[in-house]
Amino acid sequence: MSPSSNLKSEPHFGKRLRGSLAASAGVALASFGLVLNTAQGASCCGGSFAAPSIINGDDQAQLTASYGFNEVKVDSVDSDGMWHVSNNHQNTQTLKLEGARIFSDAWQAGFSLPVVTRTAPGRGSSSGLGDISTDVAYEYLSDWDYNPYRPKGIGFLALTIPTGLSRAESESGGLDSRGAGFLALGLGTLLTKALGRWDFLTSLDLHRSFEKSIATSQLQGRLQPGYGGNLALGAGYSFLPSWRLGSSLTWTYEDAISLNSASGIGDRITVINGLERYATATLSLSHSHGTDWAETITYSDQTLFGSPVNTRLGRGIMAYLQRRWPR
Repeated sequence: MSPSSNLKSEPHFGKRLRGSLAASAGVALASFGLVLNTAQGASCCGGSFAAPSIINGDDQAQLTASYGFNEVKVDSVDSDGMWHVSNNHQNTQTLKLEGARIFSDAWQAGFSLPVVTRTAPGRGSSSGLGDISTDVAYEYLSDWDYNPYRPKGIGFLALTIPTGLSRAESESGGLDSRGAGFLALGLGTLLTKALGRWDFLTSLDLHRSFEKSIATSQLQGRLQPGYGGNLALGAGYSFLPSWRLGSSLTWTYEDAISLNSASGIGDRITVINGLERYATATLSLSHSHGTDWAETITYSDQTLFGSPVNTRLGRGIMAYLQRRWPR
């Protein structure tokens, strides 16, 4: 007798199996968006482009509170890829509130509001608002018919507002740097697929940061950033049936930042930070309470993969609590 006929002749078992797989898919869907936030929020250098807050499941709205602790392990990687380590490591603590809501069938909007505290041994600490962000997303590939091959696809447009200082604007050696510090506009996509207890994701975003004026004790002129992007690949396995173990790898790239300062003989262009590149690996454990609540704890490490240049590398841990409202 085939497996399908076994299920038909045992309706109670089939119902339990479908319920188990539905719960597994639910905890996976609740975890997809957190992968992007963990990887793109793990930068030790003041932050990169803010990850969007996206509803990927069958929910009407969601609200996520998180706490993250990240410690610098490699103080600088130069333009030749050489690592430089000291014993005075900065650490960063981030409290973040994120939310998203479906407002028209396939359309949704979200926001992210972080508060960042940066501490350096012997130099004290600095706290304040990091870069806030808002986004609009559209589900262009649906999975209502549970196609065995086609993924679910969500495209998004995200805006990062520079309420946090950039490293170049810092007057205290980066201690008060709490964001990328530039207005940025990004376009990206999130592709996800759940196959039984396994789930997979791919995310890609490209963004453009815009120039701004600067006037500090050391720099005067206009800061000119460029383009950047993130590519994430991830997978997870759900079990018991409301638990999920997942892992991801995200590659991040940012163009060099130049300073355009006027002088008596014309404009002078100086590169103050070369192109930045690093990779963030994550390992996460998630637990879902029915369809309403979920919590996740995630470990991130930037010292394991990639060919980093012009950056700092760190390790961190983040804890998330998410409230969801079904449709």
